[in-house]
Amino acid sequence: MNENTFEKLQYNELKEIIKSYCVSGLGRELIEKLTPSSNLKVVKHRLMETSEARAILDAGGNMPFMGVSNMEHIILKVEKGIILDPSELINILDFLRGCRRILTFMSGKEFFAPTLASYTNSMTEFAGIEEEISFSIKNNQIDSAASIELKRVRTRIQTTEQKIKERLNKFLNSSTNRNYIQEFIISVKDDRYTIPIKASYKNQVQGTIVETSSKGSTVFVEPSVVGKLSDELAALKSEEAILEYQILATLTGLVAENIQPINVNMELISQYDMIFAKAKYSKQVDGIEPNINDHGYIKLINCKHPLLSGHVVPLQFSIGDLYRCLIITGPNAGGKTIVLKTIGLVTLATISGFLLRLQRKLKLQYLTMFLSILATIRV
Repeated sequence: MNENTFEKLQYNELKEIIKSYCVSGLGRELIEKLTPSSNLKVVKHRLMETSEARAILDAGGNMPFMGVSNMEHIILKVEKGIILDPSELINILDFLRGCRRILTFMSGKEFFAPTLASYTNSMTEFAGIEEEISFSIKNNQIDSAASIELKRVRTRIQTTEQKIKERLNKFLNSSTNRNYIQEFIISVKDDRYTIPIKASYKNQVQGTIVETSSKGSTVFVEPSVVGKLSDELAALKSEEAILEYQILATLTGLVAENIQPINVNMELISQYDMIFAKAKYSKQVDGIEPNINDHGYIKLINCKHPLLSGHVVPLQFSIGDLYRCLIITGPNAGGKTIVLKTIGLVTLATISGFLLRLQRKLKLQYLTMFLSILATIRV
């Protein structure tokens, strides 16, 4: 089997439909990479996984994938030693919470889905990391409570900013400065608190010009009365940035120390997403798990092409029991091609672990042989 066969039989189109049932990029990537298998054990295992997921859905269960997203780019940054920003740490937190929800959800599903439930044995909970991140990061920002030092520095920053504003308000309300001021507002430029001054009076106001307007009619001056406080504020904000960096580095370090089990969780959740996407599609089309064998026997009852809609004549097809060869004849109206494509696509779908609207026995060995022949036919 090759890509030419997949295109002729519209296998990739069917995969695109099933990808739409995934909730994360993780699962979509796995379906994108999925190829049919000619190994009987592999096929049986795939079908069993899909059937177990379908049983959970039929019982009213819904896998809690909330918070699960494509984490590869964030994990790669951690592996490279890059410090994560608050939003990325929140993504890690959401992912770890999602892992815990899935563990809890699957813990009672041994009866419905023993195979799928057993996968959680390899998953890990990270309650400690969850607690540290949720304590330190709130609203995508480092919370002041993350450390005593950070809270102290931020309190001093607020006090200093308040003093600056009070002095600038006195400057604005001074009758001496009234004629110099372009607008009676306090404007922050390059992290400095400034007053808009008419350009013609810029030499009349003691202070530092921080910025000039695009038309040149206004200069934004930091009055000298707040110069010392502004320097103090800059030093405090520099200290704040160092403390924030230390907190982010500590949290990133916790993630880095557990990167291997986190990667295992990510792989398992991507598998769950792919499997449940197959099951959701199966439920949508009322699919069943076919009997498969390696004795060269195929029997399809009322089988329809998975991608055709509307009025489609169901296919009754049997080979390998009373006869080993079958000749399909008829006018050039597309019927023969549909028969070949239906059998081929149903085969590819089945050995990929998809459940379709079939009735009963499929023969794996013969179907695989059929595909190798079909690949040489210009359908």
